[in-house]
Amino acid sequence: MYNGAAIGGARRMLIATGNTGKVAEYRILLSSWSDDLVGLGDLGITATVEENGSTFAENALLKARFYSSVAGQVVLADDSGLEVD
Repeated sequence: MYNGAAIGGARRMLIATGNTGKVAEYRILLSSWSDDLVGLGDLGITATVEENGSTFAENALLKARFYSSVAGQVVLADDSGLEVD
């Protein structure tokens, strides 16, 4: 299991998503910050968190805290949400 340790000074971060396309986008966006961005699938994480916050921000925070506790490392989480009238 991945332990979140930096190798050779590389900064690693978990992107809290199983969407490989989203991880690829973040790798481009954050390439100047991190040498190693990984998604949930890269670490074999299949656990999920209930997104029961009352806002998108609360749900993102729930995910970040949960996956940080699971992986023991820095996590970036979002909840872009979808609202339909």
